[in-house]
Formats: sequence, structure tokens, C-alpha cells
Amino acid sequence: MQNSDNSAFRRKGDLGVPLVIGLFVLAIILGWVVFRNYEYSSKEITTSLAQMQKESPSLSLNECAEKTINWFKKCDAMTQLCDDTVSRMIKVCIANSDKSKECTQYGNDIYTYNFGVKQCAPYMHDKKLKREKKACADTWQTVADFCKTVAKRTAQNH
Repeated sequence: MQNSDNSAFRRKGDLGVPLVIGLFVLAIILGWVVFRNYEYSSKEITTSLAQMQKESPSLSLNECAEKTINWFKKCDAMTQLCDDTVSRMIKVCIANSDKSKECTQYGNDIYTYNFGVKQCAPYMHDKKLKREKKACADTWQTVADFCKTVAKRTAQNH
């Protein structure tokens, strides 16, 4: 004999459907919060890059590096966006005025593995400064790459 009741079996006090609805609502709220944070972070970084572009003609190569690292220390955008913007920030500063003549101050140090260690020394010992250490290294690696390109271009022209 078959049971004529075709309704789905449901235990008394089953919380499956309300739990799924609750998780869905929580996902929407978290998604909205992350989106707003990303939107704020994006505006913050765009504003900072524009400010760097405006100030860069009056800055030396060393000042560009220092300004980039100081910006990173104060960056209150999303962590990953701050980390990813460091090399863009120094490139914006370098690109907006001719700083190629300043590369001579580094000599052949730009070709060594340890270029930038001296400049990043304040971040090398404190484990709490790991992100600043990476940002400093990225900054000086970008300076080295720029100066290597300048040296290659100069060598080709002579």
C-alpha cells in the first residue's frame, strides 16, 4: 500500500530552508561591504596616483622613492591594492619628468643583487614591518630597472 500523501517529508523543527536563506542574506551583506571597501580603495589609489603625477616633476629620483614608501605606510586602502600599487606609484613619478641623469649616482650598484638594501635597512630587522620591507624593495627594484634601461639606451647611442 502506498501512502496517498505526496508532500515532501519534513521533520519537525527542520531549519534547512531558513539556514540557507540566512546564509544567502549574509553573503549579500558581505558582498556589499567588500564592494564598498573596494570602491573607496580604488578612489583613494586613483587620487594618490594623480597627486604623485602632479608633484613628480619637482621630485628627484630619491625623493620619488621616499614619497612612494611614505605613501605606502599611510595607505588605508585594501591591503592587496596598496601592495600592488607601489611599483605603479614610483613609475608614475619617474615617467613624468626626465630623471635619467640621476641614475649616475648609483653607478654599477643597480646591477648588484643587493641594490636597495641600504635604502631599505630600517625595515630589515622588525618582523612587523614585513609589508614595508617588500614595498621598499619593490620601489628600489623599479628604480634599478629604470636606471638599467637608461644605461642600455645610453650605451646604444654611443
